[in-house]
Amino acid sequence: MFLIFLIITASIIGFLLTPLHVFGLAKGFGIITGCLVRGLYLLHEINSKLDKQNSEGQ
Repeated sequence: MFLIFLIITASIIGFLLTPLHVFGLAKGFGIITGCLVRGLYLLHEINSKLDKQNSEGQ
C-alpha cells in the first residue's frame, strides 16, 4: 500500500516538474523509476524470504 502511495506522489511531483521542460521531465522520470525499482527490489526480498521459509518447513 505504501508503494502505491509513493508512486502516486512521485507522479504528482513529476507532473509539477514538467514546466521545467527537459530538466523537469528527467527529474520526474528518475523519481518514478526509482520508486518502481525499489518496489521490485522489495518484492524480490519478500519472495526470497518466503522461499527460505518454505524450504525450512519441508
